[in-house]
Amino acid sequence: MNQRHAEFFGPDLGRGPFSPHRLETAAVQIATALAQLRAPVSRADNDILSHGDFIRQLADRIAPDYAAYLDADVGEKSSSTITTTFRTAIQANSMIELWLADGYGGGVSSNAPNSVAIGIGTVMETLVANRHYRILSTGNGIISISVTYTGGTRTWYWGVSRHGRVYYSSGLYF
Repeated sequence: MNQRHAEFFGPDLGRGPFSPHRLETAAVQIATALAQLRAPVSRADNDILSHGDFIRQLADRIAPDYAAYLDADVGEKSSSTITTTFRTAIQANSMIELWLADGYGGGVSSNAPNSVAIGIGTVMETLVANRHYRILSTGNGIISISVTYTGGTRTWYWGVSRHGRVYYSSGLYF
């Protein structure tokens, strides 16, 4: 009888290691194998998603040159201003392209807010004033941007690109 068992959160390593010939794929495979040490016992959606994020973070540390993941934390509106903090999975300087979009999957918005202030990070290039930037993160992989808008009701999303991957933040509701 076959004594192998199913690995619910990763590859069945009973087949033996193999080389995918792509470093980013190998990093995810190795991270998945390492993450088996702390696979969640719970089958709750949040626990499984958290475990998936853990695997992604491990893979980004194994192959930092291929790390594309970004976390966007949109703050609460305070006096017509919303601050968004972006974090990379690794602590290193990164060139990140950001733009205000009218919705998920959108390009640069045709509507500009009153102001956009870069609190943390260095603006390398302003492509469209108050809407589209290339920003260098700090050595900790952090960028912080404040958007101010007083023209009524409006919703924007930050479009963020790193290594060709595009992510969108949750909404900035004015």
